[in-house]
Amino acid sequence: MIFKYVLTTIILIILGLTGFYFINSCSKFATKHKDIVYVYFGKTIKNKTTIEPQPVKREILSNKSIIFAVVQELLNGPRFREKENHYFTEIPDSTKLIEVRETPESIVINLSKEFETGGGSETMIYRLKQLAYTILGIEDDKPVFLELNGEKVKYISGEGVEVPQPLVKDYFSQKGL
Repeated sequence: MIFKYVLTTIILIILGLTGFYFINSCSKFATKHKDIVYVYFGKTIKNKTTIEPQPVKREILSNKSIIFAVVQELLNGPRFREKENHYFTEIPDSTKLIEVRETPESIVINLSKEFETGGGSETMIYRLKQLAYTILGIEDDKPVFLELNGEKVKYISGEGVEVPQPLVKDYFSQKGL
């Protein structure tokens, strides 16, 4: 008889611990959010590069801010299948996302200095377009500023391409670029 009570108690303890583990595991996943976002890459169509970056749908699961997650997706570049479909990025592979600072008034994207390395003015403009289109496709209520290694930038690269601060989606299109 005592054996039956001991066995029942052990089974209840195991079930209780399993339930606690399951609930705890689910709460970890509950802090992550799943979103459908668009990341913008260049695309080659009939041996011509598109003037404006093209959207690529991505599903993200992140426990960080959606802005952080989408910028990280942009920096990861096109996936294998996207590359097969002629998508490309002008952002150097070595570019790192240092930080995203969000306040009620603004958002600051802090990238590593590698963002401005390699390429001429057209390449720099396309990079800025990719970044602006991607971020402003999600956030259009607050101004978004770009920093490189913690410093606000007015110009990037040796060619001195102007960086609109805050970022503006159609800035270069308005200038005919």
